[in-house]
Amino acid sequence: MKPYPAWGILLAIALGGCLKDPTGVQPVLPVPSARGLYVLNEGIFGQGNASLSYYDLATLQMRNDLFAAVNGRLLGDVGNQIVARGKVGYIVVNNSDRIEIIELSTGRSLGAIATGAGTSPRQLAFLNDSLALLTNLYDNSVSILDVQSRAVVQRIPVGNNPEGIALASGKAYVANSGFGVGRTVSVIDVAARQVVRVLAVMDNPAGVAVSPGGCVYVVCGGSYGDFSNPLDDTPARIAVIDPDHDVVRDSILLGGHATSLAIGGDGLGYVPTSERVVKIDTRAHRAVGTFLEGTFYGVAVDEVTGDVYLTDPGSYTQPGKLLVYSAFGEFRAQYTVGLIPGSMAFNRGIP
Repeated sequence: MKPYPAWGILLAIALGGCLKDPTGVQPVLPVPSARGLYVLNEGIFGQGNASLSYYDLATLQMRNDLFAAVNGRLLGDVGNQIVARGKVGYIVVNNSDRIEIIELSTGRSLGAIATGAGTSPRQLAFLNDSLALLTNLYDNSVSILDVQSRAVVQRIPVGNNPEGIALASGKAYVANSGFGVGRTVSVIDVAARQVVRVLAVMDNPAGVAVSPGGCVYVVCGGSYGDFSNPLDDTPARIAVIDPDHDVVRDSILLGGHATSLAIGGDGLGYVPTSERVVKIDTRAHRAVGTFLEGTFYGVAVDEVTGDVYLTDPGSYTQPGKLLVYSAFGEFRAQYTVGLIPGSMAFNRGIP
């Protein structure tokens, strides 16, 4: 769950319901085609109703509640991120303190990694097929995970409330959000497995991505100050980090508030803010302009077609929407998904 002011609202909502499997055995339902988009729906905090939706890129059909249908149980409490690697998907289930592992071709559970009670895992970055790094919001650490043995092998202390993480030049860049008041990025030397530098950035660093040119882009969402007084907020910006020298080279003004971004293979990026979706050019380190007006939550770019996928959580208590646009902002389609859709990952049909 990304916009912190919504936490208080969502915590106050009480929804009932449970999923029962009368037989104890569920059929494995194949994903309809080899290429598609997984949409991770966070669910309501404390309700354990995170879910998976699947958008088939061949048939242009949406399939909701895939994980529950295949596995006969709910996914867990707050689905924060989904990452696809080869034939396998890794789902960070934040308030359940675990990573669910699925087979991308079916949605079938392959097991899970327990991250530790109260760690509140947030985002993953893979070093290779065996090792991954994981930010832990409440533990103020980054875990090294052995995904083969499904174990935490080490924890590296970082700044307060780490969120996003990305890898560049043999280092990991960790956004220390400080629950909205942080202003630092921890730089981890991957080989040494320790923090080697702390960089000062702007208010509330959260999302991190690496451009095709190799620069590290950190979305700094801006501070909320007094929630009852929007006039004391600071605007969202992007800090552009040169990983060869570990310095902040540029700052890109976004406006509003933001927590995530997606960068395509052409170097163009998209940042949903509280006011609009800002298009950026990572080749020139600048904002191009407004891609779309409106408030969106998650964002993904199809590197094959250039299409842009945006999620709209609506009221945060009813099913949200997935919206599809061309790279030129032309509307293509809209689908109903689950509660609070956010992170997305492509199933590329790797044999």
